[in-house]
Amino acid sequence: MIRINLLSPVDKSNIKWEKTNRLATCNFVIVIAAQIFFVFILLATVGYLRVEEKKTNMQLDDMQLGLEVREIKLIKGEVLKYNSQLSDILEVQEKQFYWVKILDDFSKTVPYGISINNISIDSEISDISVKDKTKRIFPQNDPKDFKVIITGVSETTEDLLNFEYSLKNSDVFVDFNIDPKNYDGESFRYVLSIKRESVLLN
Repeated sequence: MIRINLLSPVDKSNIKWEKTNRLATCNFVIVIAAQIFFVFILLATVGYLRVEEKKTNMQLDDMQLGLEVREIKLIKGEVLKYNSQLSDILEVQEKQFYWVKILDDFSKTVPYGISINNISIDSEISDISVKDKTKRIFPQNDPKDFKVIITGVSETTEDLLNFEYSLKNSDVFVDFNIDPKNYDGESFRYVLSIKRESVLLN
């Protein structure tokens, strides 16, 4: 079989350049497409990083807010604790003032010839059994809340009688009872009560 090439050299050259142009165009399109794809991936990555940055900033803000809330709660707890302690201290100081006043009034009722050895003051309590366990109950409404035990010695019976008279007529002490044993010797012992309002009221 014999092939006859009837194309002139110019046509052959044109065909060759046309193929070269097509190849170049195709390569150019491929490069442009690759660049567009790369730019798209770059923009998508930037967008993703921005979203992640926002999420991270929000998480950091939440963590910071949580730390601040915990710190505020801690400070609030410390302030409440301090206020409670301060209130207790003020209450103790206030009651101490009235106790001092009561004891000062008591010292004025002790006549010459009487020596006080000890004064014991305590809240009256009662023991009740609850399921085989002993529970100590402090009365809340009984005005005679404070139990007082006074011990001492007297030089003479007359001094003791004068002291008893002062206790009977006291505005603070109540439940005065004469104990005959106090007349057997110089030593005496009295068990009385103090009205709670005498301590709490000025």
